[in-house]
Amino acid sequence: MSAAVGVAPVFLCHGAGGDAGSMAALARELEDVHGVPARPLSYPGRADMAGPPRESVAALAEFVRERVEAELGDLAQPHVVLGHSMGGAVAIEYGLGAPAGLRALVLVSTGARLRVHPSILAALASPPEAQAPTGTPAASFARSLELASRAPRDTALSDWRAADAFDRMARAHEISTPTLVVVGDADVLTPLKYARFLHEHIVGSQLAVLPGAGHTLPTDHAPQVAALAAAFLSKVPAV
Repeated sequence: MSAAVGVAPVFLCHGAGGDAGSMAALARELEDVHGVPARPLSYPGRADMAGPPRESVAALAEFVRERVEAELGDLAQPHVVLGHSMGGAVAIEYGLGAPAGLRALVLVSTGARLRVHPSILAALASPPEAQAPTGTPAASFARSLELASRAPRDTALSDWRAADAFDRMARAHEISTPTLVVVGDADVLTPLKYARFLHEHIVGSQLAVLPGAGHTLPTDHAPQVAALAAAFLSKVPAV
């Protein structure tokens, strides 16, 4: 399906350790099934985006601003930002800056505050030969993150540290942009209570809960997330 006339492009922000490919399935669903122009982004420090990794969510949000402006020519041009996990934090930060052209936010599997267990950060920061025995929960989870990562180890660690430092609980109520919050009720990394907090503090927001779904909604439940986002955006003025 071709992009619908007058539909604002959606810039997709991936989670920690990811890249644009992490959002590819969701982007395809948005474009091919729903006619919504989708622009998956990669942050710096990845194979497809040169430069040192940005070390805070605020710096990542500034990078997104740079990319939106580079693509659209002006931040006043209509656009939407969709973020998953740490990318959701980036979207929140972006929304707090409220560029003139921002028409909507879609926050997927995320929260106004993100915390990473210290043992996980320690395991990721240690060279593999110095890590704790693989039977420990921290080492096992760190290893699973590495296997799923689409970014170099140092970049992924920078991402997780940025996520750990993120906290906009005291400012979530300042977001006035139309917002859709999406979460799986089996998400253990950013649980339902995180989504409910966003929904309760962002005036006029909508909350969608996917039964039985976990954290990786853009890959594991791309059709459902795309359908929810497209239906929501169809009611948001593009101009």
